[in-house]
Amino acid sequence: MGIIQVLPDNVANQIAAGEVVVRPASCVKELIENSIDAGAKNITVNVEDAGKKLIEIKDDGCGMDETDAVNSFLRHATSKIKVISDLDSVQTLGFRGEALASIASVSRLEMITRTKDEEAAVRILFDNGKIQKKEKTAANCGTVIRVRDLFYNTPARLKFLKSKYTEEAHIIDAVMAQGLSKEDVSIKLFIDGKETLVFPPASGFKEKVRSVFGTEAHDALLEIGEYTDNIKITGFICAPSVTKNNRSAQFLFVNGRAVSSRALSYAVYEGYGTLLMKGNYPVTFIFVEINPSFVDVNVHPAKAEVKFRNEHDIYVLIKKAVENALHAANLSRSAYADVFDSAQAADKYGAAARESVNRFFTQESAALFSSPLVSGPRSDVSFQAQSQRREYFNFRFLGQVNTTYIVGEENGSLVIIDQHAAHEKVLYEAIMKELNSGEVKVQEMLIPEVIEMTPAEKLTVSNNLEVFAKMGIELEPFGGNAYSIRSHPVLIKNKAIGGIVKSIVDSLKEKGTASADEAMKDAAATMACRAAYKAGDALSQNEIEALLGEYFEIDAPFSCPHGRPPIVKIGFEEIEKMFKRKL
Repeated sequence: MGIIQVLPDNVANQIAAGEVVVRPASCVKELIENSIDAGAKNITVNVEDAGKKLIEIKDDGCGMDETDAVNSFLRHATSKIKVISDLDSVQTLGFRGEALASIASVSRLEMITRTKDEEAAVRILFDNGKIQKKEKTAANCGTVIRVRDLFYNTPARLKFLKSKYTEEAHIIDAVMAQGLSKEDVSIKLFIDGKETLVFPPASGFKEKVRSVFGTEAHDALLEIGEYTDNIKITGFICAPSVTKNNRSAQFLFVNGRAVSSRALSYAVYEGYGTLLMKGNYPVTFIFVEINPSFVDVNVHPAKAEVKFRNEHDIYVLIKKAVENALHAANLSRSAYADVFDSAQAADKYGAAARESVNRFFTQESAALFSSPLVSGPRSDVSFQAQSQRREYFNFRFLGQVNTTYIVGEENGSLVIIDQHAAHEKVLYEAIMKELNSGEVKVQEMLIPEVIEMTPAEKLTVSNNLEVFAKMGIELEPFGGNAYSIRSHPVLIKNKAIGGIVKSIVDSLKEKGTASADEAMKDAAATMACRAAYKAGDALSQNEIEALLGEYFEIDAPFSCPHGRPPIVKIGFEEIEKMFKRKL
């Protein structure tokens, strides 16, 4: 007798559920997608005990009659696909007919559903994927699904769930992605009876962002838009002043479906260029509309990923959309003084606030009057630096402070410029411009400089000789682990090239297996950093005037290559608040 057997339906469904229903959040996602496909405009989600005890989804969609309600739980039963070619035009969120069968096989499930043409609703109870009861009942048009005791019959799966907090966080993320994907759908999430997340109906996308991410993110939104004959990119990105320490606030929607894509996420990151500090990730909401035949939505069991026929074209378009939005925006950073009366704070927050505020101002005052004197050279002649590209850069120079900061005033604001960061960005853009044009101006060295390398550094150099050559740095082996430097870019002038090469090598080692373009950008940033003015360099008025003239005209003046802001503005109104002239 053979040993190969056909699995019973309930066992097959439980195995399939392992791919479709990974955790309670997967169940929530699938059921919300069904509600959206049913035309629901109002969806309510209730979960108890992180979804292990109860997941309830209520909607006002079209509902189902008794026949469709029963058939919807059959595996691979669907209203969206009839022939294989239909996969090329799928525009609904669900289409395979696996979700309900999989969920019912690992839970105790109840469905109540009614169409507008039916006088009564049908109520069906499932246990372990099998119908236990079916009856008529009273209910509004739409569908209610209650999933109880998820994974009760697969204890191994239950054991692998994370903590209650972690599973609730995944549920919130799932609801958030669905709520942001549809501007005209209202979704409410209740966790253990408490209203946790609300997407109000017809509120507009920016208001949805405000309700979830707060006013700071809302106020930093920049609209994007790029189009080709087959691709449309729309949405919003946040200015680089609003970031996260992970990618949890990067949302990508393809034809209304929330998906993830490492390549397209990287396109967003590339679009920000040097505006982001290392370890910071932007807040973005990007919508891709594309001919359904150009995207495969059937490559992932949970439909969390898609495959594009022309991914590179989408990558380029997203990167361009992000770059254009950022270049068109005024990204000047402002410093705001949040000074308030300690008694007022105590009324709101109690005695602890009074003590903290008083201690803060006592320490700050002591530091202020005991610090060493900070002074800068007086300038008998102030000058005006006016940008030809940006009318909001109209700077009246006042002086250099602590041989580090260039200070001036501009349109009702005190302006402070970090001379190193500003010069670094000027040099970086100049280097990248020469690199992109393939016309790096090179200076031959009269006496080649020899530098010693460790074996690991030597390997890094030998793997990146093309990068150094394109940057105008000619390196030749000089015996053992040494290299001689025979030329360097004119832009770095009289800076010690040996230290610059060492820094580039360190950067390339840290980057690992970077592409040639990435390696070039990192090397350019390192070179610019090492060649730029430093804190403590006393600059002449001519040097400052020349620096500001170049800095105000570069393409992206609002961050250095490492993401730090070179310029900060403090409104005079805020200064008056500091001195209690205004409250």
